Amino acid sequence: MGAVTIGRMLRVCSQRWVTLVVFVIIGFIAAFAVFKISPMIYEAESVFEMSIRGSTYTGMRKAIIETDLGSSLDEVFNTRLARLRSRAVIDQIVSQYRSDYPSSTVTDEQLIDTLVNSKMTLQRRSRLIRVTVRSTDPQLATDLANAYAKAAETFTSDSNRNESEVAVSWLATTTEQQKRNLERADKEMLDFRVANQLDFMASESETTQQARGKINADILVLEGEITKATELRKTLEQIQNEPEKFGTLPEAVPRSGEIGTAYQQLQNVLAEKNSLLARYTANHPEAKVKEKEAEVFKQQFADVVFRALETCKANLDLLQRQLAQLTPKRDELVKKLSDLELKMVETKMKLEQLEREREVADISYKSLLQRTREAQVASDENTAIIKQVEAAYRPTKPVLPNPMIIFPAGPLIGLLLGVVFVLVLDHLEDKIVGISDIEQRLRLKTLAVLPHVRRKKREQLARLVADDKFSQFAEAVAGLRNLLDSPRYQEMTKVLLCMSTQPGEGKTIASCSLALSYAQSGQKTLLIDFDMRRPRLARIFEKRHSDFNSLPHTLAKGDTSLFETLPVASGMENLDVVLSRASSELSPSSLMGSGVIVDFFSWAREHYDHVIIDSPPFGIVGDVMVLASLVDAVMIMCCPDRTRFQPIKHAARHLTEAGARVIGVIVNDVDFGRRNHFSHYDYHYRYAYRYTSRYGAYGQGKKPGDRTRAAAAGGAGTVRLDEDDLIPSGLAARRDVVDVSMTDDE
Repeated sequence: MGAVTIGRMLRVCSQRWVTLVVFVIIGFIAAFAVFKISPMIYEAESVFEMSIRGSTYTGMRKAIIETDLGSSLDEVFNTRLARLRSRAVIDQIVSQYRSDYPSSTVTDEQLIDTLVNSKMTLQRRSRLIRVTVRSTDPQLATDLANAYAKAAETFTSDSNRNESEVAVSWLATTTEQQKRNLERADKEMLDFRVANQLDFMASESETTQQARGKINADILVLEGEITKATELRKTLEQIQNEPEKFGTLPEAVPRSGEIGTAYQQLQNVLAEKNSLLARYTANHPEAKVKEKEAEVFKQQFADVVFRALETCKANLDLLQRQLAQLTPKRDELVKKLSDLELKMVETKMKLEQLEREREVADISYKSLLQRTREAQVASDENTAIIKQVEAAYRPTKPVLPNPMIIFPAGPLIGLLLGVVFVLVLDHLEDKIVGISDIEQRLRLKTLAVLPHVRRKKREQLARLVADDKFSQFAEAVAGLRNLLDSPRYQEMTKVLLCMSTQPGEGKTIASCSLALSYAQSGQKTLLIDFDMRRPRLARIFEKRHSDFNSLPHTLAKGDTSLFETLPVASGMENLDVVLSRASSELSPSSLMGSGVIVDFFSWAREHYDHVIIDSPPFGIVGDVMVLASLVDAVMIMCCPDRTRFQPIKHAARHLTEAGARVIGVIVNDVDFGRRNHFSHYDYHYRYAYRYTSRYGAYGQGKKPGDRTRAAAAGGAGTVRLDEDDLIPSGLAARRDVVDVSMTDDE
C-alpha cells in the first residue's frame, strides 16, 4: 500500500461512496436501536454549601485547617469531598434514607450501587457542592440526592467534633511529654557545668598565659644578649686578625679599657717608628730598635684581645645554655595552653548546644500550653459546616439516552468505520493510484501521463497523433518524444521497448503514438509488432495479410537478406512498420531463442533513426525478457486504479536483473475530469483561436462553430522537464462526451 495521504483517502472514498453510505445507514440504524433498547435514566441534583472556618490549634501532628486558607482552599474542599465519597458516608446515606423513607422497598444493594455511581462536584469560584444521582426511578434519584446532602451535613459535623476532641487529648499528652523534655534538658545542662568546671579552666588558662608571657620575655632578653655577644665575638676576632682596623669598641666588650690602652701604646710606637723611617733607613740602629719595640707592643695587644675574646665566648656559651633551658618550658606552656583552649571551646560548644536544646524545649512547651488552651476553647466548634441550600426536585425528562448525541454519533461512527473499511480494501487491492506509488515505491521515473480520450475506437486512438496533431493526447505524446530526445536520454532511446504487465494497459497504442510522433519530427522510424501470438498493428494500419511479409515467418527462414522485405509503408512519411501474423505452425519462443533476432535488431539499428517495439505482456510469455536484453531502453505501461503494484515491481526487478535498462513508466488512460492523484497535471483550455497551458500558450486558428474539432484540439500539453524527476506536467480533458476506453481490449 502506498502512503496514506489526504488525497488518497479522498480518492478512495469518492470511488466507494456507496459503501460509505451503507455504513452511515447502518450506523443510523444502530443508533436508533441503541436509543430504543437503552433504559431511561433520570438525574436529580441537590446543592449544599461547605463553609470553612479557620482553627487555631494543632491536631494529629498537623494543622487541621490553617488560619490563612488562601490558595489551599481548593485543597481543603477536595479533601473534604474525597471523605464525603467514602464508604462510611455511603452507609450513613443509606441509614438517612431508611430514616426518611421507612416504607421504601428498594434494597440496600440497589441503593449502594446507585450511590457509587453518583457524582459530587465543586462549583467553580464558589463553596457550593452539587450532588448528582442517576437512577431509572426519578423519585429514587430525588430522595437519594436529598439524603446525600443531609448525611453529608451530619457526617461533617460529627467528624469535626471528634477531630477536635482528639486534638485536645493529643495536645495534653504532648504538653506533658514536652514538660519532661524541658526538665531533662535543665538537668543535663547543670550536670555538664559541674562536670567540666568551665570557670576553673578559664582561670588556669589565664595563669598559663601569664607564665608563657614571662618566659617569652626572658627568652627575648637572652636572644638579644646572645646576638650582642655574637657580634662582639666577631668584632674581637676581626681586631685580633687585623689590629690596624681597630676603631672604637662598645663599652660591653670585656677588657675594653685594657685593649684601648694596649692599642694606644702600639700606635705610639708605630708613630715613632714611622718618624725614624722618615729620617733613616730601615737598617738604622734606632729604626731597628723601634721595630722590635713595635713587635713587643703588637704582641701585647694581641694577648689582650685574645683574653677579651675568651671572656666573650664564655659569656655567649652561658647565655645559650640559659636559652636552651627556657625554650622547652615555653613549648610546654604553649601546648598546655592550646589544650586548655581547645577543651574550653569544646565545652562551650556543648554547653551552647545544651542551652539551645533547653531553649527549644522551653519554647515548645510554652507553645503547647498556649495551643492547649486554644484547643480547649475550640473543642466544641466545627471547622467545616455543610448546609443544604437547594433540595433536589423530581426530574420529568430522562438524561439518558440522549438523542442529540446518539443519533449524530451513530452515522459518524458508521462513516469512520466505512472509511477504515474502504482504506483496508484499497490496501488489499494494491493498485497504483499516483505518482508517489511509481516514484517512491517502485523507484522509477514517470516519463509521461497520457490522458483518457473519449469517443475513439482503438484503431482511431492509435492513429490519433497523426489524425489530430493538436489534441491533448498528441501533445502528451510529443512531450514524451521530446523527453526521450533530450540529452539525458538521447543516447539510450534509439531502440525502445514498450511493455506492460497485463493486457489492456495500452502498450500498443503508446507504441504507435510514439512512433508516429517520431515520424512527424522528421526522424526515420520503424515500428515492429513483436506480439507474435496476438498481433495488432496490421489491423491498426489497415493491412491485409497479402500486403506484408510476416515477421515470425521471415525470421523462421533465417535469411538476413529477407529483412529488407519486412518493412511496409504505414501511410505516413518517415514511418515504416514490421507486421506479424499469428501462426500455429511457428513457435515464438523458439524464434526468440535463435540468433536471427540479434541480426534483425542490428539491421534495424543500421537503417532507422528510431526503432519502437510493441511486445506481448510481461509474465504471460518470456518474449519480453529476450527483447529487453536487445533494446536500448524499456518503458513500462501503467494504468491508474488498474495496474497492480506487485506485478509491475516484479517486472522492473527482473528486467533490471537481466541487464535491461528500465528508464521509467508511462501512465496511461488518466481521466483528468475526475479527482485523482494525477489531478495536478491539469491544463486549462479555451475555445476560439487560442488555448493555453499552465506553462505557456500558442495560437491555432479554429472555427467557432466547429465544436467537434474544438473538443479534439481544444488543448495542447507542454511537458515540463525537471532534471531531478523528469515528470511531465499538464494534461486536461473535456467532460461533455461519452467514455470509451482507450486501452487494448482482450
